[in-house]
Amino acid sequence: MRKTATSILAGLVFTAFASAAMAGSLLTETFTYPDGDLITNAGWSSYSGAGAGDIAVSSGQAIGKTVQFPDDHRALTSARLASDKTYFCFNVSIADPGGAPKLVYFAELKDAGSSLIVGRTYVVPLSIGGFTFGVSTTSTNTTTQSVTPWSLVSLNYGQTYKVVVAYDGTAKNATLWVDPVNDASPNVVDSNAGAASVAVTHFGLRQSNSASAFVPNPNFNGGGVDWVYTVDNVGVGVSMADACDAIVPAGKTTWGKIKSIYR
Repeated sequence: MRKTATSILAGLVFTAFASAAMAGSLLTETFTYPDGDLITNAGWSSYSGAGAGDIAVSSGQAIGKTVQFPDDHRALTSARLASDKTYFCFNVSIADPGGAPKLVYFAELKDAGSSLIVGRTYVVPLSIGGFTFGVSTTSTNTTTQSVTPWSLVSLNYGQTYKVVVAYDGTAKNATLWVDPVNDASPNVVDSNAGAASVAVTHFGLRQSNSASAFVPNPNFNGGGVDWVYTVDNVGVGVSMADACDAIVPAGKTTWGKIKSIYR
C-alpha cells in the first residue's frame, strides 16, 4: 500500500509539473552550475561584447558587472511571433555602488542577433539619490524615446526584488512590475508606437559601462558609477504565472517532504 500511494503521488506530481511546463513556460533558469563563466554552460552563449569578464556564475546565481562588456543569451524553447506578448521574471539585487549608478539596462528579450532587443530592464539613478528599476520597449535616444522608471522613491541596495517585464509586440509597449502578485499589481508601461515589433527568441543578460541615452528628465540622470547585479530564478512565459511560477526549487526538500507523508 505504501508503494502504491507513493507511486500514485509521484505520477501526480510529475504530471502537474509537466502540465505547468507545457502550459506556456518558455525558459526556466536557476543557474545551478559550477562557479565560473556563464557561457561555459549548455544553452548559454555570448551575443555581443568583447574582452575578458563574462557574466559569472557564483553560488548558483548570475553576477554581472557594468565595468565589463560580454553579453550572454539563451534561446527560448519556442520562438515567439512579433505580435505576441511575452513575460520574463527574475530575482535581482543591486549592490551599493557608493554613488549614482550608471543608467544601464541589464536584462531583456531579443532575437538571435545583437541589436533587436526589447523589454530592456534598467537600473535608474534617481536625482534625489538612490536607484529604481526602469524599462524601455526598445532602444532610447535623447529626443523622443526615454526610460520609464518604476518609482521616484529609492529602492534598497542589497535587497532582492522580483522583477517582471512583459513585452507586447502588438501594442508596442513594455510593462514593468516589481514584487507583483499578478497582472493587476501596480505597474508602469513604456510605449514606442514607432518601433518595429520583434519576434522574440532569446532571453539575455547584459553588461556595459556606458550609460544609455534618454530624454532629459529632472527625476533621474545618467549616473556615473559602475555597479553589480545578482540575478537568479529566471523564467520566461506567455503569462506572468508561466514566467514566475514555473521555477521548481533545485536540490531542496520539496519532494522529500511529499514522500514523508507516506512513510
